[in-house]
Amino acid sequence: MKKHLQATILVTLLFILNPYPFIDPLGIIKDSSQINKCNPISLLSSIHPINSMSSSVWAQEPGKQPALGLGHSAHHDVITTTNPSPIHPLDVPDDYVIGKGDVIRIFIWRNEQLQGQVVVRPDGKISLPLLQDLQAEGLTVLELQKEITRRFSEYLTNPRVTVIVNQINSYKVSVLGKVASPGVYAITGDTTFVEAISMAGGFTEWANKRKIAVITHQDGKKKKITINYKKIASGKDPSQNIILKRGDTIIVP
Repeated sequence: MKKHLQATILVTLLFILNPYPFIDPLGIIKDSSQINKCNPISLLSSIHPINSMSSSVWAQEPGKQPALGLGHSAHHDVITTTNPSPIHPLDVPDDYVIGKGDVIRIFIWRNEQLQGQVVVRPDGKISLPLLQDLQAEGLTVLELQKEITRRFSEYLTNPRVTVIVNQINSYKVSVLGKVASPGVYAITGDTTFVEAISMAGGFTEWANKRKIAVITHQDGKKKKITINYKKIASGKDPSQNIILKRGDTIIVP
């Protein structure tokens, strides 16, 4: 019994110090002289095949995990091809007026080197290959498309240009005063006074709904409009529910 226990302990120690002679179910190691020459990655690959890229990385840098690549999982050693996320242009009308900070994408058919995504600069202009600076602020999507087509006609034969809006950053209104969430709100289309109040979470308990100020711009000058929300809500004067302009400010006293 004692001899059997000693033999078991000896075998266990040998297994811990050098497991390869004992784990060879496929007959990879023919004799003990091959143990030190055996590549552990090759042995492991034979017993349990793994990804070839990972095998080469591990063989070059023992003990260091390979960097995760595109579609690479930290839990599963598999490389997959992942397509980039498609661009989803905003659903804006062709008469949308482009403003500063807007992100637009310009396509020129069969001229990929001339197309791309641009941001309208603070000076209201964009830059394109060959055309250099081009005024974008204040133009509608169709107007900008026609202008780019005209300018590229000097260099290309019958250029086919498409302009889409990817992100609107210039169309914002401010809702301040006694509303639940005062702040600046981005809007993507025609937005009424009531809709803007709703975006700000509605009025607080002590808001004066009869003398709300809207600061807008008309002919390059600031203009104050006083709105009585009570008349809008009651239906007595729905015309006060005006459509806001870019940059308008609502102040609820």
